[in-house]
Amino acid sequence: MQKIIYLMWAGVPGPDFNQRLLSWLGPELASQAGVKRVQLNLVDDAVAAAAALRMENSAQGFDAMCSLYLDEDAERLVLQEYIQSCCVQYSRYHVEEFETLENTTQRVGSGQRTPGFSQVALLRCPQSMAYEDWRGYWQGTHTQIAIDTQSSFRYVQNVVTELAGSDVGCYHAIVEECFPADAMTDPEVFYAAKGDPEKYQANCQKMISSCQNFIDFDEIDVIPTSEYQF
Repeated sequence: MQKIIYLMWAGVPGPDFNQRLLSWLGPELASQAGVKRVQLNLVDDAVAAAAALRMENSAQGFDAMCSLYLDEDAERLVLQEYIQSCCVQYSRYHVEEFETLENTTQRVGSGQRTPGFSQVALLRCPQSMAYEDWRGYWQGTHTQIAIDTQSSFRYVQNVVTELAGSDVGCYHAIVEECFPADAMTDPEVFYAAKGDPEKYQANCQKMISSCQNFIDFDEIDVIPTSEYQF
């Protein structure tokens, strides 16, 4: 099974754009032959409280992300035409998915929103690092640090293998991390240390120090989103 991620930009972002994706695009894609699963990540009102967590270094943060899980017999060009009909610009990333922390506690039915929020991080290998060293540290060392120091209940690493489209930023990886809703505004919740200031400081410092080992903060984009499954 192959996973393809589309980053999408709306002509006019907002409720009408999001509703079209939820009411038409998601169900339509999910009904096509060869499509095993569809996931939409939307920048909507439900994540407005997480605005302070947003980081944008590219020309423009995306308005939606569509992830397709496909069999070999899926009509990829047809699926892409559906996506193109809903946006003014897109970037397509073929990825290898590593779900290092599976969501076992907040599962939802088709068309429903996953509780909390999904933080999508778009990563580039810094020019100062060899790609193999960058990926090795990220997946071999940082992964467990991120899981141990944060309240995330889902952690997905998407390593880019191919990209296409009218792209505003060539990324090497796309990360999805799901957090409880309170983590949007409470750093202690975000760092799995509610009511424990010392643990919060320790987890925060450990996480930031690790990120500094493989992330150029002038290159990363972080977008809080709502995750919907189809």
